[in-house]
Amino acid sequence: MIKSRFIELMAKSMSKSATVEELDELEVFFVHFPEYRKMQAFTDALTTEEKQSDTLMEQKVIHKKIDGLWDRIRVEESIVMPVKEAKIMPLMYWKWIAAVLVVGVLAVFFYGRKPAVPDQFAGSEMHRIDVPFGKTKELKLSDGTKVKLNAGSTFIYPEVFSATSRDVSLKGEGFFQVEKNLKRPFLVHTEKLVVKVLGTVFNVKAYSTDKKTETTLLSGKILVELNDKPEKKILMLPNEKLTVANDVERGPKTDTKEAVLEYQLERLSQANTSDVKEIAWLSNKMIFTNENFEEVVKQIERRFDVKVAFDDETLKKEEISGVFEEESLEQALSLIKMTTPFKFRKDKGVIHLSAP
Repeated sequence: MIKSRFIELMAKSMSKSATVEELDELEVFFVHFPEYRKMQAFTDALTTEEKQSDTLMEQKVIHKKIDGLWDRIRVEESIVMPVKEAKIMPLMYWKWIAAVLVVGVLAVFFYGRKPAVPDQFAGSEMHRIDVPFGKTKELKLSDGTKVKLNAGSTFIYPEVFSATSRDVSLKGEGFFQVEKNLKRPFLVHTEKLVVKVLGTVFNVKAYSTDKKTETTLLSGKILVELNDKPEKKILMLPNEKLTVANDVERGPKTDTKEAVLEYQLERLSQANTSDVKEIAWLSNKMIFTNENFEEVVKQIERRFDVKVAFDDETLKKEEISGVFEEESLEQALSLIKMTTPFKFRKDKGVIHLSAP
């Protein structure tokens, strides 16, 4: 792990200046390097104390310590390969930087050594792929595993896998054809779950903007572990689909709201692969079966690289069914209008949907 990037992201997180993408990147680091998560408890406490007194350290002292910290970081980074596309900005203008410096001191004091870099990423350069809307991306990993990424996906993987495991991170949707290796399990880390396989074919849909995360298994076996319930392990068999709610209602039992199902495992019909809606995107298709218009629009936005706005909120709950393959954006919307009356117009690059 690149230590300067970690400190940068931690400092931004503490000062509330981190973007959504930077917070996602920080979470990816924690997934692959769980020992660094121990520092969060210290930073939370330090941030609170720092807010109570902004004069704990003078600016000149802070800047001096920053210079010394950067000197040490430059030496240490010579043994760890960086994540591509990581941008490092100066730290001196970030609020609460004193807390970050103290974290380093506390880590040395309590642990007595630097956290070891996990074997699965030791000495290997990391790659990050961001697939824009309207595009897909195919790649082949160092072990021979084939991956196809859908529009709007972010995928992080090492240049070379270690001898003990094969770890990758996904935010978005990906179709995996994993090379079988009993000694090196293949793990796909997402925000809600981890998929562990030895050799199989499956699809993972894990967009942060969606209400659910889906895993669809076509062949082989996979073991799914929920991040917030690591003791819960779900074994999936071919033609099964696991749906995990991204946002679960956890209110009191007296709450009048219906509780959201945390996860559901269902059996899919053994139809022709091209007719399975969960992987229809591989054939450049969109298949909808009684899905809310709001969820359909999210797929339309990714497929056609366009922004869609509901001028009439009631349209979001309309149920949509249909199969779209070679249709243009206008043609797809016109076909949907045949069963769900609405009007659409384009204004400054945004498609507006309204009641008829």
